[in-house]
Amino acid sequence: MLFIKIKKKIVSLASINSHNQIVISGDASAVYKASLKCKKLGAKYTFKLNVNIPAHSILMKPISQKLRKILKTITINPPKIPIINNVDVKSENTSKNIKNALIRQIYSTVMWKDIIEFIKTKKKYVMLEIGPNKILTNLNKKDKNLISFSTNNFKNFLIAFKKINKGKNEYQ
Repeated sequence: MLFIKIKKKIVSLASINSHNQIVISGDASAVYKASLKCKKLGAKYTFKLNVNIPAHSILMKPISQKLRKILKTITINPPKIPIINNVDVKSENTSKNIKNALIRQIYSTVMWKDIIEFIKTKKKYVMLEIGPNKILTNLNKKDKNLISFSTNNFKNFLIAFKKINKGKNEYQ
């Protein structure tokens, strides 16, 4: 977890998506100033994500305790497919480890680039990006060992579901 203070405001390294795509998070004014500084230092693009919380930043640590309480009431069965912890970049297979990883990912850096490298050491994989964007799906397009689908709306979810079921023997 890496964060810096800019005039008592926090900016955290939220996600390392690729060698040339880094996401920062934190106090909005500090993130804005840090983005301007990155641009001056040579960043090709900077843009504001449409997110209303400082996700994956140390500012979320108090919220993680609320999630901890919620997760105590939930049963997580051992997974049938690998669950990759995006903070430590390893497969988790116990309820305790999965819950701890979920809690820590709220305030810790997401190691997406390392996760992709970890997955590539296995076999060919199918990945579903669940969320409003296609950022991670687009990052994976160039890699022939990864099949990624964005499920950012119901139509795309159905397309991904049909393709996965049609080629399920091909992906295993």
